[in-house]
Formats: sequence, structure tokens, C-alpha cells
Amino acid sequence: MTSINRTYIVLFMAANSLLAGAVQILCVLAWRGEQDTNSEQLAKSLNTNPVVVRRVLKSLESHGLVKVRPGRYGGVTLLRSPADITLEDIHKAVEPGGALFAMRERGNPRCRVNNTMTRVLPPLFGAANAAVDGALRRTTLSSLVEKIT
Repeated sequence: MTSINRTYIVLFMAANSLLAGAVQILCVLAWRGEQDTNSEQLAKSLNTNPVVVRRVLKSLESHGLVKVRPGRYGGVTLLRSPADITLEDIHKAVEPGGALFAMRERGNPRCRVNNTMTRVLPPLFGAANAAVDGALRRTTLSSLVEKIT
């Protein structure tokens, strides 16, 4: 296996960390409370660029989770209590309609393996998505903030 092949395998199998980043952004806001917080401070927590944070904040704002005040003296505040924000809310904001487990969009219709996977995987993925959705629904932002030491 060449290094290029290994790179493609890693990229193909890499997990989406958008939800984790959005949760961390909101945890920072909740943990800081009434203190002014801006995208630069949030970016330091995530060890990323403030532009990445602002992109996530736009999604969170459009779903009513945060209020962004743009400009030099701008900042970000939570619009709801951390006890009233679930990880399901956050997931819907950053991954609208995005199930964690999904089928490939295209496959070879003449391949028996592909045809079998198209038939047998959807019920398994549906059950897995339902289990994950339930766990996200039961987990509040405040329950995570309480664990910050």
C-alpha cells in the first residue's frame, strides 16, 4: 500500500467533527456566562481559525441558539439556558437533515454485494441513527458544562 493510498483511506474514513466543535463553542459560552466572548476567544479553545468559528456560529444563530453581534466590539451570547439546549438541537443546527449513518448515493446496480447492502444496511443504520438521536436528545449543554473542571 502506498502512502497515497493510506492518505485516501484516512480521508475517506475521517469522522466529521463539526458537531464536537459546535458543542465546544456553546460550552465555552455557557461556562463563561455573562462575560463577553468573541470568535477569537472561541477559536483559541478549538485551536482553529476564527473564520471557522464564525461559520459555525452562523448555523447556530440561524437555529436560535446564539446571538452574534458583529463588529469590532461584537461578541456572542447564548439565547437559551444551557439546560434548555440539547445536543440534538446543536446537531440539527450544524448538520441539518444529516444522519450520522447513511448509504452511499451511488453503487453498481449490477453488483450483488451492492444490491444486498442497499437492502440490509438501511434498517441497521436507521436503528443506529435512532439510538444516537435519543442520546443526543437526552444530553443537555448544562450537563456537559457541569463537568468542566
